[in-house]
Amino acid sequence: MGTRAHEPCPVCGTLVRLPDRLVSGGVTVGRESDLCPRFRGRQADGVRHLKAEISMCPSCHFAVRGDFSGVDLTPDERDELAERLAGDGLLKVFGSASPGRPWLPFHAAEVSGKGRDLPARELGEICLRASWVCRKELDRPFESAFQTRAIRHFIRSLKEDPLPDRTLSVVVYLVGELNRRLGQHREALNWYANAERTMRDGGLEGLTWLERMIEEQSKLAEAEAA
Repeated sequence: MGTRAHEPCPVCGTLVRLPDRLVSGGVTVGRESDLCPRFRGRQADGVRHLKAEISMCPSCHFAVRGDFSGVDLTPDERDELAERLAGDGLLKVFGSASPGRPWLPFHAAEVSGKGRDLPARELGEICLRASWVCRKELDRPFESAFQTRAIRHFIRSLKEDPLPDRTLSVVVYLVGELNRRLGQHREALNWYANAERTMRDGGLEGLTWLERMIEEQSKLAEAEAA
């Protein structure tokens, strides 16, 4: 078993028991088409591994991927984050529920990330992981909600973030795949084509796993759209 550290919350000062970093690793046996890892063991184990990526304060709900060690806030930033978190509707409704919703730490991390002006791609990755947790929990409504939020962040990332060629191609592909999973098949096909083009433009034709994924999911989207 791994040891669990405690760190003060950067916003409210509450001493927070951080997730077990050994739990967050897990043994994977491949990935799904939206890059969700398949963990060896029970479905609940997969949720536990994913949730271990997030540290969340139980008092004010400030949350980050990883731990709090790299978070340095000014007094004004702390006040603004505390107000943002206290005013969030989902945190008000579900924040004190027991047992807590498995997706809640990811939602809190997105809210906190917006308050810290994190890059759009990072916010998209948080929402993408939340959708994975929802799927493993068979929570389809919230899975769709987080997929939609991930798409929004990823599209903004394509406009605003300086992405390396490999990351650019993966993000474009993910926008397509998330659209397909939401039933927007024609939109998905457009994004798959864009992903192929960005790979060619970036000289990434040798990225075989992504080429194969684009080809397979394009065929699936075409069949679903028929």
